[in-house]
Amino acid sequence: MNVLWILEDALRPDHMGCYGYKRDTTPNCDRLAREGVRFDCAIATAAHTLPPIVSMLMSQWPATHGVVDAQRFIQWIGGAWDGVETPLHSLERAGYCVDGELVMRWAPLGFTRDTRSDDIIAYFDSHRQDKWFFYAEPYPTHLPYNPPAEYFEQFLDETPSPETMARMEIVRNFLIVHPSGMISKLEAGEVDPLPDDDADEAHRHTAAAVDLEPQDRGALQALYDGEVRVFDDLVGEWVSRLEALGILDETLIILTADHGEELMERGHVGHCSCNLMGTLYDESIRVPLILRYPPRLKPGTVVDAQVSQIDIMPTLFEMLDLPQCEWMEGQSLLSLIDGDKAFREVAFSETTPAGWQALSGDDRQMFAIRTASRKVILHTDARRSSRRLEIFDLARDPGEVDNLAESPPAAAAPLIAQLDEYVAQQPRYLD
Repeated sequence: MNVLWILEDALRPDHMGCYGYKRDTTPNCDRLAREGVRFDCAIATAAHTLPPIVSMLMSQWPATHGVVDAQRFIQWIGGAWDGVETPLHSLERAGYCVDGELVMRWAPLGFTRDTRSDDIIAYFDSHRQDKWFFYAEPYPTHLPYNPPAEYFEQFLDETPSPETMARMEIVRNFLIVHPSGMISKLEAGEVDPLPDDDADEAHRHTAAAVDLEPQDRGALQALYDGEVRVFDDLVGEWVSRLEALGILDETLIILTADHGEELMERGHVGHCSCNLMGTLYDESIRVPLILRYPPRLKPGTVVDAQVSQIDIMPTLFEMLDLPQCEWMEGQSLLSLIDGDKAFREVAFSETTPAGWQALSGDDRQMFAIRTASRKVILHTDARRSSRRLEIFDLARDPGEVDNLAESPPAAAAPLIAQLDEYVAQQPRYLD
């Protein structure tokens, strides 16, 4: 068995056809879902990129691995290949060639779109006789939303006004132009932007600094959907090549995302590493999860039970008949796939004072515990000196608009206690 792990950045499942989206954004991903297993309630461990990557590869909650910002991630990457045991080492000892893009995808002046698709296809060609594990981070559906024009235009329901298009140009030209990344500091003149002769004024703004109007949402979604379709086309190229080589059905394909994305549902755009108002509502933490491997996984299977990103690696290990690593906190999903309903009831998610929030001096933190029917969100700070709760009945209120914290249902009490216990394990990053 080969393993192709496709991790897309900021991909929302509700913008994919296989999850019920009406636009034709993901024909190739939809094929994988038809021919594999689709999980309808997969939850990210955090609402920004770095903690979920490590959570998935280590099968650990962020409270355990502690990799919550770029500095810690770089240290982990170095350690992952130099003396620190990870599941990837177990794969290597089992005879797998372990390769891929376990790197940060930011360029100094923006978010890179270099997918290296040709290199990935060449890898398939040169390793067709080997056992391999390949981790791929394709074209990201992440700010800036800047797909080629033809991809953007095919998802427009109507021609946007000139005013809307002017605002979309700022969204399309999002760049990180200063290490702080803080719009407020730039605009106040407290810091200078990095020198860039090619950058125009649009490059000195982000979507967080744009006052988008309700009428802009259609164009914004068209930009995002265009991004999704570019990603899907890449998936199609890779699947076609594996098929042409005769090894598609010998390859376990794992397709998922690190987190979701806000698209003006609550007035925000992006997620908490590029949005000063990042949240833990489902648009930010619900992710797609599709597994395809016909020799073991029945095509067309749908699992509606709630699962977490930390469950992916234990599933892979069981499919490969490898012993579970002692530090793994996730559970194999194979029993769920086979119809066993007994599974972990809760999933944890968080934001951390990393990225722009921390660099602004804003040390807000959010932690969430979620079941299939309820969610509790704790708003606090790095020193736990403040406390505010949101409580939602997801069965009755899937849009998370009716906060029940003032008169919490009795069923929320054990969730609050579990969440407090989880938070107590967290390091206080700003101490």
